[in-house]
Amino acid sequence: MILREKKVARAGIPTASMGDVAFLILIFFLTSTVFTKDKGLKMLLPERTEEQEQVKVKPENIVTVAINPAGEVKIKTVDLDRILVLEEYGEIKSIVEERLLARDTLLVVSLRPSKDAPYDNMIQALDQIKLAKTTSSDGRELRVTKISLIPTSEEQ
Repeated sequence: MILREKKVARAGIPTASMGDVAFLILIFFLTSTVFTKDKGLKMLLPERTEEQEQVKVKPENIVTVAINPAGEVKIKTVDLDRILVLEEYGEIKSIVEERLLARDTLLVVSLRPSKDAPYDNMIQALDQIKLAKTTSSDGRELRVTKISLIPTSEEQ
């Protein structure tokens, strides 16, 4: 009896359809991936008009919050002129709340960061302004509704 030699079966991966599988996977990930847009700061801006309309605001109704390149905040009102460092940013809220009680809905906060000021400092100051709220004597909740954001190039 003669024994036949066993043929050794080689293990292998068929590569004939490898390109098809690669393209199917590529198409799957291209269609299922969602690209998000950077949203930035969400602020409601007024509509642009053809004529340059100047709004006159009394100086006693304005709180100016200026941020210099070193990150210091200068708060200026008619009767207050104060410089705050980063650790004192929480006082922005209390100063704005005091002015809200005195000026009611007429208050305008002008945020003026220097173009060289740290971005984080501007965001912290803006957050403190937006957090400011108080209750008037007749029970209404008062918040800052008018914020002017004007970047400046000069040091404050």
